[in-house]
Amino acid sequence: MRDRPQSGSRQATQCANSDKYRGEFRGLGITIAQSIGVALVLMQLGLSQTLFDVRNPKNQKWPEADANRVYMSTARAIAAEFKLSQPIYAHFTLILGADENSVDIDARELRLKKWDTYFYAEGVLRLGFDQVMSSEAKMRLARRAVAESKATVTVDQARTASTPSPPSYPSPWPPSPLHGWAPYSRH
Repeated sequence: MRDRPQSGSRQATQCANSDKYRGEFRGLGITIAQSIGVALVLMQLGLSQTLFDVRNPKNQKWPEADANRVYMSTARAIAAEFKLSQPIYAHFTLILGADENSVDIDARELRLKKWDTYFYAEGVLRLGFDQVMSSEAKMRLARRAVAESKATVTVDQARTASTPSPPSYPSPWPPSPLHGWAPYSRH
């Protein structure tokens, strides 16, 4: 006996073919689900590590997961503000236990006395903003700002420059007695 029906009917052939393809798609579905699961696990493992360098000489406690979330959120906020297609992630070193809360743009360091979410977010924002534009773009923007400031005038300067004072012509009318002028002379 054969596995396929002998009748050769089109319906029997379609059933056999659909069973064959259903198995292939089922295997593909499991493969996609497994791939998504593996990707999620790898992503979670990746997020458990910091997305920036950290120096913590005093071994202060700090919320690493919160810091990563603030870091990612700040990058998205900068991208939205500047209408960028992709977030720009700042490269920097977080230094915990510093003498003061500060940001050193040149050294790309965010220095915190102790962990503070708001100081951290502001520092990441400043570092991210600095890295949005290249040095050349910053200089072009600075030159443009200076040129605009030189081209700008105050309202008083604009009034005196653009509105000439009317010429003073002698009045063709004799002075009016109502305004303290001499009466008309009668000839």
